[in-house]
Amino acid sequence: MYKRISFCLSIFLLLMGMLSNISITSAATFTNPFINADAPDNDVIRVGNTFYMTSTTMHMNPGVPIMKSYDLVNWEIVNYVYDTYANNDAQNLNNGQNEYGRGSWASSLRYNNGIYYVSFGSNSTGKTYIYQTNNIETGPWTSSVLGSYYHDASLLFDDNRVFLVYGSDDIRIIELSADAKSIKSGGLNQIIIPGSSNIAGSSFILKAEGAHIQKINGMYYVFLICWPSGSGRTQLTYRASSLTGAYTGQVSLKDSGIAQGGIVDTASGAWYAMLFKDSGAIGRMPYIVPVTWTNNWPVFGVNGKAPLTMNLPVDGYPVKKVYASDEFSSTEASSQLIVNGGFEDATISPWTNNNMATVAATTADYFSGSKSLFVSGRQQTAAGLKQVITGKVTAGGVYQFSAKVKYTDGPATKPFNFNIQNGPSYTGISILGTSTLTKGQWGTIQGTYTLPAGADLSQTFIFIETPYSSTPNQTNDLMNFYVDDVSFTGTASSGGALAKVWQWNHNPDNTKWSLAQRPGFMRLTTGKLSTSILDARNTLTQRTFGPQSTGIIAMETSGMKDGDYAGLAAFQAKYGFAGVKMSGASKSIVMVNASSGTMTEVASIPIAQDRVYFKLFCDFTNQTDKAYFSYSLDGTNWTSIGNTLQMSYTLPHFMGYRFALFNYATKSTGGFVDFDYLRLQ
Repeated sequence: MYKRISFCLSIFLLLMGMLSNISITSAATFTNPFINADAPDNDVIRVGNTFYMTSTTMHMNPGVPIMKSYDLVNWEIVNYVYDTYANNDAQNLNNGQNEYGRGSWASSLRYNNGIYYVSFGSNSTGKTYIYQTNNIETGPWTSSVLGSYYHDASLLFDDNRVFLVYGSDDIRIIELSADAKSIKSGGLNQIIIPGSSNIAGSSFILKAEGAHIQKINGMYYVFLICWPSGSGRTQLTYRASSLTGAYTGQVSLKDSGIAQGGIVDTASGAWYAMLFKDSGAIGRMPYIVPVTWTNNWPVFGVNGKAPLTMNLPVDGYPVKKVYASDEFSSTEASSQLIVNGGFEDATISPWTNNNMATVAATTADYFSGSKSLFVSGRQQTAAGLKQVITGKVTAGGVYQFSAKVKYTDGPATKPFNFNIQNGPSYTGISILGTSTLTKGQWGTIQGTYTLPAGADLSQTFIFIETPYSSTPNQTNDLMNFYVDDVSFTGTASSGGALAKVWQWNHNPDNTKWSLAQRPGFMRLTTGKLSTSILDARNTLTQRTFGPQSTGIIAMETSGMKDGDYAGLAAFQAKYGFAGVKMSGASKSIVMVNASSGTMTEVASIPIAQDRVYFKLFCDFTNQTDKAYFSYSLDGTNWTSIGNTLQMSYTLPHFMGYRFALFNYATKSTGGFVDFDYLRLQ
C-alpha cells in the first residue's frame, strides 16, 4: 500500500514539475510586436548566445535601457547606460524649461575587443555622447562628449579604426579616435551616400535617416528609414565593398510602416531585422522580421511582408517583460552591489588591483565554488584587490559587507581590513571592519556600515588590506592572500534600489524620494512648486502595454499639504489622472483630464480617510486609445470617476503613454505621500 502511495506521489510530483516548466517557458511561436509597448529606435547585438538591445527613452531617467534576451523575443531590463547625462535646467524641470521629446535619441550599441559601447545624440544639449563599459549588465560606464550633435549616428569598428555614420538624406561618416572618445583630427569626414532617399521616391514626409551600419562578410551595409509622401515608413538598404563606397541601394521593406533598424544573427546562423512601427498612443513598438540572403543582399520578410506570427528564433527560454508590478518591499529594495564576488566568472572583471599588487583568479584554494582571487606581489599594506561601486551607494545609506580571506605565510595571526574609499583622496578611506585571521585558515570580515551624509561620492570603491604601516615588513605585513565570497549589500534602510522597470520623468531629486523612510512603501516628497504634473519632479513611470493593461495603486496621504496633488496618471502631453487633492485641511478624490491640452478637473469627491486606491485601465486595442479611471476606499469595491481620457500620441513628448506615480505641490513644499504598491494586470 505504501509503495503504491509512494509511486503515485512520485508521478504527481513529476507531472507538477513538468507543468511548472511549461508555465515559465515561452511558446514555440510568438506574435509581433514582440514587445507590446513603447521601445523604439532599438539597436541589437549578439555576444555569444546573449542578445543585448538599447532603445530611446528621451527625457526619462535613468536613460538608454540595456535589455537582455536569449531568444530575441523575451527581454528584461538589466541596466541603464546613465543615471543622468546632463544637469541643466531642461533636465531638472527648472525655470520653465524641459526636454520633453528630446533628451537622448537613437542610441547605437556595439561590442568590440571586450568593451561595450553606446553612443547617442541629444537635441537638448546639441552634443553626442559615447559611453563605454566592460560589463554591460552592471557597469560602471565611462562617458565621453563630442561637441556636436550627430543625428541618428551608428558606430562602426573596422580594421582598428572607429567611425560614426549619421545624417539625413546625405549620409555622412566621421572618424573617431582609436579609443572612441573624440573626433580624430584629420580623420575621415565625408558624405558616403548622397541623396539616399531617392531610391524610394521624389517627395517625402521624412527623408532617409536612422542609419545602422554593419560590416558582414566583408561588405558594408547601411540600413535607413524614409517616409515617402502618400506611403508609409519604408526600410532601405545600401551596400558597398569599401567603406566610402560607391554604395548602391534598394527598398527592403514597405509594409505597414514597419521600418528602421539593423539586422542580427543567431548563433545558428539565422538572420533577423529588428524594426519598429508607430502604433498610436501606446507608442512605437518593435517587430522582428526574418531576413534571408540573395546575391549578398538581405531580403526582408516573407513575400515582402513582415509576418505577425513566427517561430521563436531560439526556443526554450522563459517569458520576460520590460514592465512589472512592484510592492516596494524591503526585500526587493535590497541589492547586491558587488559583481563577481565569488570570482567564478571567466575573467576577474570588474575587480582590479589596488595600489601595487597582482590579482588573479585561482583554483589552488577557495572557500566555495571553484575559484578565489589570489593577491600577490604587494608593495604597500593597502595593496590588493578593489572594486569600484561609484553611483551604487547613497549618502546616509546602510550597507552590510562581508568577505572570506585566507593567508598561508607569515605570522600565526594577522588582522585584515575591509575598507571603503569615498572620493579621490586617501583621506576618504574608512575601515568598515577588521578581523584577526589565523594562518592557513579561512576567516570572515563582516559588519554593517552607514555611509556618512556628507561623503564625497564622485568616486567610491571597496578594497581589502592589512593594517597600515609606513615601513611594512615583507613577511609580517605584505604577505600574499586569497579572497572569496565578497559581498556589499544595500538594505532597505539605505533607500535601496528601484526595480529596473522604473524611470523618472526628467532628472530626479534624489533627496525627495525614499524606500527607507517607511519600509515597504515608496515615499515621494514635494521639493518645488509646480503648475501641473508636467513640470513636477520625481514622477515615477513605467510603460503601459497592449492590447489592454491595468495599473492599480494603494496610496496613503496623511503627509499631504494644502495645494498638493498625488495619484496615478496616464502620462503623456495630453495626460489624465485620478488622485487626491488637498484643499486646506480637506481632501478630495479628483479626476483630471488634459486631453484638450488644458488641465481640467472633471470630478471631485470629498473623502475622510488617508488610504485610498486608484485604478487605471488602458485600452489600445486597434488603436482605440482610451483610458478609464476608478477609485476604491477599501481596495475591493471600485467606482468609476470622471470621464474617458482619449489618449493621443503627441510629438512634443514623442513617447507612448506611461503609468505614472506622482506627488506635486502648488502652494508649499514638504508634503509627502506613501505608495504601497503598483500592481499591473
